[in-house]
Amino acid sequence: MRAAKVLLTVIFSLTVLCGCAEKPAEQVTRPSENSVVIGTFGTLEPVTSVSSETLPEISVDSITTQAPEETERSYKTESETEKTESEPSEDLESVDIAPASGTMKASSSVNVREAPDPDSKRLGHLDKGEKVEITGLCANGWVRIVFKDGIGFVNGGYLKSVEVSSAAASTTAVTTSATEPATTAAPIETTVPTTVATTETTVTTTEAATETTTEKEETEDVSEPDFPEAIISHNSYNALNYGVQKAVWLAYLDVDDMLKNATEQQFRSRISSEYDSIVSLGCNTVYVHVRSFGDAYYYSSVYPFTAAYSDTLGVRPPYDPLKIMIDEAHARGLSFHAWINPMRTTSKERFAEMDGSYALKQWYDSDRTNGTFLVYDRSTEYWWLSPAYPAVRALICSGVSEIVSNYDVDGIHIDDYFYPTTSSSFDRAAFEASGESDRASWRRDVVSELVREIYSTVKACNSTVLFGVSPQGNIENNRESLYADVEKWCGTAGYLDYVVPQIYYGFNDKLSFDTAAEQWMNLRTVSSVRLVIGIAAYKVGVNKEWSGGSILSAETDYAKNLGADGVAYYRSGSLFGSASSSERIMQQELPELVRSIKDF
Repeated sequence: MRAAKVLLTVIFSLTVLCGCAEKPAEQVTRPSENSVVIGTFGTLEPVTSVSSETLPEISVDSITTQAPEETERSYKTESETEKTESEPSEDLESVDIAPASGTMKASSSVNVREAPDPDSKRLGHLDKGEKVEITGLCANGWVRIVFKDGIGFVNGGYLKSVEVSSAAASTTAVTTSATEPATTAAPIETTVPTTVATTETTVTTTEAATETTTEKEETEDVSEPDFPEAIISHNSYNALNYGVQKAVWLAYLDVDDMLKNATEQQFRSRISSEYDSIVSLGCNTVYVHVRSFGDAYYYSSVYPFTAAYSDTLGVRPPYDPLKIMIDEAHARGLSFHAWINPMRTTSKERFAEMDGSYALKQWYDSDRTNGTFLVYDRSTEYWWLSPAYPAVRALICSGVSEIVSNYDVDGIHIDDYFYPTTSSSFDRAAFEASGESDRASWRRDVVSELVREIYSTVKACNSTVLFGVSPQGNIENNRESLYADVEKWCGTAGYLDYVVPQIYYGFNDKLSFDTAAEQWMNLRTVSSVRLVIGIAAYKVGVNKEWSGGSILSAETDYAKNLGADGVAYYRSGSLFGSASSSERIMQQELPELVRSIKDF
């Protein structure tokens, strides 16, 4: 018989916690000598000049799912939202386990499970070469170990061959349940080495037991996938922007309808018609969704192409939608800001279809990064990127640099989709590894670092392109629920060029439109940050105050008189299409709104 091969590592020390907190794998792809680099830790390395290289090409796949209209989000508290992992498919009580003792070491990074089953709950992982104390050998080839002051199980195929002694001199496997019959799996055999004068016996598994590894567990090596640094190419395009922004959001809800199964001419005609309506309103800027669910509405080598076109991931049209949207916007004098959701990705169904060449897919498939880099949120039913990890921020910045380097956009725009929950389970490993004591403050710091790195990436690619954030209108919600430190961003240079708070309230609301607008005006304390007031066109007709036919113009006038640097309306489909709560009342609103926008 061969010596037992089994898995795992030394119990993580109290300072390493949860296994996923160590820094990501070192980057292996190096940029050319004259390129600007965003490293995995988000710092700009000094360079002598900037290269015209583009990001390396990777095959494309896509993701997009329909979600409720994006308005202000409701948040789950920690008591309301707790993440759960998959339940084990094999009961611990039904697995024969032979008592054993000794030390082994992991032959590669490997997951520690709650039960001897690859589908059971993941407790953490062991690093390659780490030693672990063995307490039992399972009949199905798994090994029971001491893990975090308790027990865990790892696949024996991932443990180095080390002598393990049986705690009981028995050649028969022992079941952990007195009421359950033994399984049909072959029992663990024991042999007594003649060269060792000891009362303990050395336990070796049979060949069958040693190599009994499920197809799924063959992929259990959780070494972090290599992720290249973001190589930034300079774009010499001189961005088109206005001193006073008069903007309209075109959400994925608007763009998807135009793109679905459209020929190039059909898509061009549809987006052009929408732009014509926006221009007729008197607006000069559009914020257009180009990534909503970890996807791309353009030819990307970082994110898969959206399923909005064909309802199939990775199927892209024979034309580039983003180039058409930019060209048609500029033809009408519209400033084009590419709107992305940096942290929200997609659903289980879409990940199942995603090509494995993408970092998102690799992180989703790895038990080391699924639950750390990518975290499932039960309330939204999507996986979200955690900004606590430098590699995650590097991926987000790579997507930004790709857009600004390759397309003549006038701005990069992100909204309020940061943390989807206040639950401590979202980023427990990273927080514990940080050594910080105040989770909320730490989360605000990591979100601020993400925002700062996006800003730096934009400016490294093209200093004339603007970067803006659209947080919630309620400043307290931003701070305590999304962990968005809007006070820092609006009071410190180097985070934003403009802020568009979503002040989606009426004058009679508990937090009224005028009160919130004044709060934001006072919050902005550096002249380099411009304040654009976000107004809820989608609410027209929803209640008495929003049904008088003049609230949009009244709020626009108030923003002007307050001294704001512009206004923005959510969203195009509400202003001009069927997304309006009341098309009749919206028609009453538009003439006076045109007047207000013209006077702004």
